[in-house]
Amino acid sequence: MMKKVHPKINTNRLREIGWSLWDPIGLNKTMGGWKGRPFEDEYDTYLAKAAGMLRNNSDFTEVVDYLFFIQSQHIGMGPKEIDLRIRTKLLAVVQAISDDPLIWRKP
Repeated sequence: MMKKVHPKINTNRLREIGWSLWDPIGLNKTMGGWKGRPFEDEYDTYLAKAAGMLRNNSDFTEVVDYLFFIQSQHIGMGPKEIDLRIRTKLLAVVQAISDDPLIWRKP
């Protein structure tokens, strides 16, 4: 029986997307960038889960809802209800993760 090989996530690519398109806390703007900073991994877990959801064929709405939950409930930033502006922003994050051919690499 062949062992299934799972691709590894490219954390650097995911961070580029997360910090440029999402950054719910606003650290990138207020701290003058994220690269090489102690908080550069702040969103890794959430973005990796979103990427994994997409890889497992979750629809975009489900991933947008997940990121909104993280942003509004878990992190506590922003309104408790999603509006069109926030949904559009989160959809751009999800689309960017989905479209990036370098997010997943072979182990």
